[in-house]
Amino acid sequence: MVANREAMSKRAIDRRAPQARIREHESRGEWPVPGAAALLRERVRRTPNRSFLVDGDRRLSFADFAARAGRLAAGLGMLGIGEGDVVAWQLPSWLEGALLTVALDALGAVAVPILSIYREAEVEFVLRQTRARALVVPGSFRGFDHRDLAASVRSRTGDLEHVLVARADAPQGMRSLDDLITQSPAKELGDEARDPHAVSAVFYTSGTTAEPKGVLHTRSTLGSYARVNASAVGTRPQDVSLLQFPLAHIGGVGSFVILPLLVGSAVVYLDVWEPEAALAAIERERVTAAGGPPAILQGLLDAPGFRRERVRTLRSAATGAADVPPELIRRVRALTGAASFRSYGMTECPMFSSGSAADPEEKCVGTDGRLVAGGRCRIVDGDGREQPAGSEGEIVVFGAQMCVGYLDAELEAEAFTADGWFRSGDLGVIDGEGYLRVTGRKKDIIIRKGENLSAKAIEDVLHEHPAIAEAAVIGIPDAERGERVCACIVARAPGGAPTLDALAAFMVGRGVMRQKIPERLEVLTALPRNATGKVKKHELRERFARFPS
Repeated sequence: MVANREAMSKRAIDRRAPQARIREHESRGEWPVPGAAALLRERVRRTPNRSFLVDGDRRLSFADFAARAGRLAAGLGMLGIGEGDVVAWQLPSWLEGALLTVALDALGAVAVPILSIYREAEVEFVLRQTRARALVVPGSFRGFDHRDLAASVRSRTGDLEHVLVARADAPQGMRSLDDLITQSPAKELGDEARDPHAVSAVFYTSGTTAEPKGVLHTRSTLGSYARVNASAVGTRPQDVSLLQFPLAHIGGVGSFVILPLLVGSAVVYLDVWEPEAALAAIERERVTAAGGPPAILQGLLDAPGFRRERVRTLRSAATGAADVPPELIRRVRALTGAASFRSYGMTECPMFSSGSAADPEEKCVGTDGRLVAGGRCRIVDGDGREQPAGSEGEIVVFGAQMCVGYLDAELEAEAFTADGWFRSGDLGVIDGEGYLRVTGRKKDIIIRKGENLSAKAIEDVLHEHPAIAEAAVIGIPDAERGERVCACIVARAPGGAPTLDALAAFMVGRGVMRQKIPERLEVLTALPRNATGKVKKHELRERFARFPS
């Protein structure tokens, strides 16, 4: 086990931001930024009794939260978790995820948040690649027992020593996270000096590769994200924000754990998003900020119980993470009276541009805002040459919140320029006033309810089906989801294609998460290809977007 931990350390834990980047950001006053534990210590010193986090009937002040986080850090320490150790957690949007964020930072460990929708195939890949020593899961959540998943994956993963279960009974061989918190000795969060430029978290994004990509972030990159986010949207200490997407996203940890510790604001968590529950929370907790992916805001406005007086405390409802219809921004502004605007970013460089309440309506509706503080952007052509304002090209970015690389370093050559900027794979235009407008995607991904799904990853599973000779996966527009997964296949034998239900059952059997399972199936005699044999997916998108099945 020690050998494995040392190998992991060489691969990820000791990776730091390049010295040139450290010097540059420090000279601009952007780095270093304290980690979550240090921010919480300072917050408790300043505003210990201020309300911080609401999770169902659990209400914690900053001091209450710090006490629990200290006990959790002590308990994890007694399990042998320490500097450089990797702990993965797959939890709904529960306060336990926030506690783990702080406790692991205090220990100098590396956190690996995993989306609760991931299933065996994805979770096993993440645990193997990170060589996680511990995994935290819920019991049954939304009809799926994560304890069974953990047991199955653990039997095939040699590095995983501990499985901790939150809010449910722990089977033999596992431990209760709740008991670990309540039974561990009271302990103040330590004030050890932690390297602000060492990797502190790995976030996974599906991107365009067959397997999820582990994105490496440090205390300073995550803290910088929280800082630019708070500045861009104008978060105040008296604000109350509603978490309407998974906490395990970088946007969840960055905006709903680290940002409120930095600013002193409050957050309200929802583990399952349901329009009426969201409206009730906004009304009950006097929520001032309730942004989220377009489908979330659309669902809120269309809810039978929606009335303007129920959201009268809202002052902002930002959106992003998928294509945003301009009409949605107009509807939010008209029906709620809150400022609504778009933001743009990715796991590798979160919150890179953002609108603001002060922007003219046409800019909120038609652009993704201005670059955040310290952000730099190039619009380049296919040869990497920078283009003038108003010209479309690939968006290449650089900023204090940018990651320090991938866990799989082989992915970096394609993703970063020679001088260290990140190639987003998205197309965009910057106008004469400095507003960015994302115009398209170079990446072969499907964005379903704000979640990036790799088309290639789905195709790889489809190609395992004995009745399928060829497969191409595309995203087709959907008013509720943003995009739906559409599988275009060629059967090995005439009339031998599987049905949509049979295909879904096949993929479930392969341990694929539900969101990746095609929601539409088109059986073709041949896939359209160019002269080099590449599938012409634009033809498939044009064909099936116009003609629903």
